[in-house]
Amino acid sequence: MNERQRIVNCLRQVAVFFPQLLSNEFDAGRIALYFILEIYAVTHEHWRLIGETELAACACSPKERVLVALSGGADSTALLLSLNELYIESKIGGLFAAHLNHGIRGESALRDQQFCAALCERLSIPFDTETADVPAYAKEHGQSLEQAGRELRYAFLERARIRFQASVIATAHHQDDQAETLLLHLIRGSGLIGLCGMQPRSGNLIRPMLGVEKTKIPAYLAERGEAYCQDETNEENEAMRNRVRHELMPMLATLNPSIAQTLSKTSELLARDEALLTSLANEAEDVISLGRGLGRKALCEMEEPIASRIVRKRIYESCGEVAQADIRRVLALLSARTGTKIELHGNVTAWTDAQTLWIGEHPDVAQYEMVFVPEGETVTPRGTFFSEYTSSWKQTLDGVEAYLDRNKLPQDLVVRSRREGDRFYPLGAPGERKLSDVLTDKKIAKEMRDLPLLCHENQVYYAAGLTISDRVKVTPETREILHIICNRGTRD
Repeated sequence: MNERQRIVNCLRQVAVFFPQLLSNEFDAGRIALYFILEIYAVTHEHWRLIGETELAACACSPKERVLVALSGGADSTALLLSLNELYIESKIGGLFAAHLNHGIRGESALRDQQFCAALCERLSIPFDTETADVPAYAKEHGQSLEQAGRELRYAFLERARIRFQASVIATAHHQDDQAETLLLHLIRGSGLIGLCGMQPRSGNLIRPMLGVEKTKIPAYLAERGEAYCQDETNEENEAMRNRVRHELMPMLATLNPSIAQTLSKTSELLARDEALLTSLANEAEDVISLGRGLGRKALCEMEEPIASRIVRKRIYESCGEVAQADIRRVLALLSARTGTKIELHGNVTAWTDAQTLWIGEHPDVAQYEMVFVPEGETVTPRGTFFSEYTSSWKQTLDGVEAYLDRNKLPQDLVVRSRREGDRFYPLGAPGERKLSDVLTDKKIAKEMRDLPLLCHENQVYYAAGLTISDRVKVTPETREILHIICNRGTRD
């Protein structure tokens, strides 16, 4: 019963007694006792850190199966307990937990691992755990322990999510973490996107506790009599975040006691502005897109906040990371001599022709040929084919996804680069032609013609990014369908 309902019941009971004359002191005492008991129940009712409002902010429906990233510390323990309460009430569809032993703190790390396992066993929550060698990984890849630990941790959590068939991973980031993130980005130099901090949901990652004050977490656990582990590395000041946490935040709190809440609110407001600018940039990108390129003149004439977001998106789609310096260099390329080419981070190239700005892998790549894997991945320098057999199909919106009649395809298929003499019968075309002629008619720029091709000898059955051959289209008579998705990335 919630607090409001208890108060209503209390007042309703008083309303029953009040109109009547109190017969004696016993009746008056009975009413007073009832009032005291109800108020006690209200004030001592279990309160929650998160509820349906926080789940809604994470776009988390009652059908979501949630995997908790459980370290054993106060934050993640409170998150697990809170989500368990919601799971019992059918507010989420499943609950699981996973813990990674980073291999750094010896016996204390083993203690945390055992604590997490025992907690999940007591709550009957399915649990997964692994042990990693973060120091060795950091040394091998030239990374800090913090960076290496993060990479290994999220890779493990994704494996656990798949094993449990969970839909999302929940982390215990709270309001103070959000404030620290804003300060870190500000110190290191960031645009508006960085100052937005963490979002309640990013893909299959949710953060239900972003609005929770750090000070409420130990109180929540104490009220329930729940123990938790203390990670001594959190008290060290070697990592930048720990210096912000233990030095900068307390100093700022002397100027503003509600500094964490203030900074968290600032991130929320900036996120709204960023969402609007991103929406405007997406609309502008649709107008100036020229296939996989961008209209050079139109992009150059745009306001920089919009143009920079379009460029950022294209770079990110090519390599999954973006440096602010690369955005500036690409924008400067718009006014450079036609044909200028620059190298960006992540093996990405930006170059121009007379009308177009291109961002991605430059077409000057060597010839390649890979045996096609009909159920799995075929990796090439120009993209990866993800293939599977399926019993249904749909109309595709672009050429990166294809459905083919498997029984009409020859054996010994390969995925390769374009060659002289290739023949193609595009879907819906009147007949077969030279592939080069088809690309010319489709006005595919020379810089973008090295499409990954599904071939047998000189016959093309699927030109990724374009269309399939009419010879292998799905018809009512089709009995076996091959589904292909092409990710136009690189081997790296």
